Amino acid sequence: MKAVIVEDEKYSVLNLQHLLKQYAPDIEIVEVFESGRQAIEKLPDLTFDLIFLDIQFNDDFDAFEMLKSWKWDQLQLIFVTSYSDYALKAFKFNAIDYLTKPIDKDELLVAIDKAKTRIFRKKELEKLISTVEALRNIQLIIRGQNETFFLPANKVLYLKAEKEYSVIHYFEGENVYEIVSSRHLGFWEKEFSEFPFLRIHKSYLVNMEHIVSFGNRKVKLTNGARLEMSRDRKQELELKIISFKSQY
Repeated sequence: MKAVIVEDEKYSVLNLQHLLKQYAPDIEIVEVFESGRQAIEKLPDLTFDLIFLDIQFNDDFDAFEMLKSWKWDQLQLIFVTSYSDYALKAFKFNAIDYLTKPIDKDELLVAIDKAKTRIFRKKELEKLISTVEALRNIQLIIRGQNETFFLPANKVLYLKAEKEYSVIHYFEGENVYEIVSSRHLGFWEKEFSEFPFLRIHKSYLVNMEHIVSFGNRKVKLTNGARLEMSRDRKQELELKIISFKSQY
């Protein structure tokens, strides 16, 4: 995880760097800025995940003035300051945490854990959105029994196992069609692993984009099909579906 420090007190910078090196060595400090003005000028050229941010600087320019110049809701902020009375205002800027000096090691580690969780979720969401966008454009190559099909992945509703074969159900306009493939369902599960397909049952691999509801151990798809979910994995599957639907 890459981080930036915006702090004008050299001792505070050294102390924070020491704590991070000792207790959070996976955080790389890519730059230290001595003022908000300097940070505004240089930050756009940097790649980073997290900012450790003081509030008052010696040039009478404070953190909140700096943040007004940014799309601050896109920044991951941990405030580190000597002032305890700005906490409420800091959290209005979506701060991860608000630490007062001298920094308590345990409080710092809690803040870092929060940051990692938030940054991980943000990156997962960005990855998910990127994947779904890719899904809308990529042409899948599906070899049927007599011909080869080039099919946009988002048009695939689900796949059903038929012994050693698979039947791919896809839509075109308002009609649903089938392709019989000599590949088994496990092959297609690996083949579609980069896309939001979910193995809900030993017999079904479903495109989560087309799930509109679930209940009574069945999922309902956009074409009205109702497919059975595995009894043993019901709770796990429902959580995965909810996670996908709530993030995108």
